[in-house]
Amino acid sequence: MDVLKSYAHQVVSYHPEKARDDLFAEIYDELCEEFKDWQEMNPGKSEANFLDANREHPMKYATRLAAEDSAYLVGPQFYFSFLSALKVGAALTGGFYLALAAIYASASGLHLGTLLRVLSGFPLTLLWVSAAILGVFVALEKSGERASWLDKWSAADLEPIDDHKPMSRGAILFDLGTAVLALLWLVGIIHIPAIIDLDGVSISYWLTDLPDWFWIAVGAMLVFDIAYALFRLTRNFWSPRLRLTSIASNLIWIALLGFVIVQPDFLSIQGEPANLPQDVLQITNKAIRGLLGVVCTFLAWDTATHIWRLRR
Repeated sequence: MDVLKSYAHQVVSYHPEKARDDLFAEIYDELCEEFKDWQEMNPGKSEANFLDANREHPMKYATRLAAEDSAYLVGPQFYFSFLSALKVGAALTGGFYLALAAIYASASGLHLGTLLRVLSGFPLTLLWVSAAILGVFVALEKSGERASWLDKWSAADLEPIDDHKPMSRGAILFDLGTAVLALLWLVGIIHIPAIIDLDGVSISYWLTDLPDWFWIAVGAMLVFDIAYALFRLTRNFWSPRLRLTSIASNLIWIALLGFVIVQPDFLSIQGEPANLPQDVLQITNKAIRGLLGVVCTFLAWDTATHIWRLRR
């Protein structure tokens, strides 16, 4: 791990996005020069030793570098801690509502509409959680407390990150929610309402002509995606290992979805009702292929992005 680079990435991640690139270059160059001089007087010492001896917690250092008028939502020393607490609160609230929705679905066999109504309470709860966090930090500010929880820090606590842009909590929660809903549908706990209803012929009559191993693989990948999303919620930044994991996951999904796309006719209708127009199956097959193609394109773009980041 390039400790100096990880430290610089983490420091600038607390600053506005438009200023991060220039600030990162400035901090990283400064750290490299200081470390080179320091190592001449301390031969054999590592980058981690240098940071322990000469630098403070990245959040404290970022606070000192902030412009005087840019970190006063709560107060200079608490500003970045406050933002971090808001992100953690949002992640925990989102995870709680997804777990609650899954429990309701598994216990009652709820349909998708009812499941979505359970999730509809998320915005109001998030508002109250954010207000409570704000109240705590305002109380800390008024009490004269200092950010003492940042004092006990060492370079060993640094995450092995390769970029100063934090991972999107919204994207992770979207991935988590999609995987949970898909898994609940796969095991038959929730049901998608009919999307095609022609003279009494609804989606419930439609079958997929795909082998059993495909559905086993899809189920295993959905379980992995849920666990991977929960793990990413405990991290703030991308690391090389996380990027490699995402690349592998994307490639597996592209292979599975590509397998469906190349099947000549993967949908059929139980009983083949005589009153169903002959071209409905063909149109539906093409529509689903197109949708899966869009998903594969998105996964390929995400994979290319991770590969590009790794090669930088």
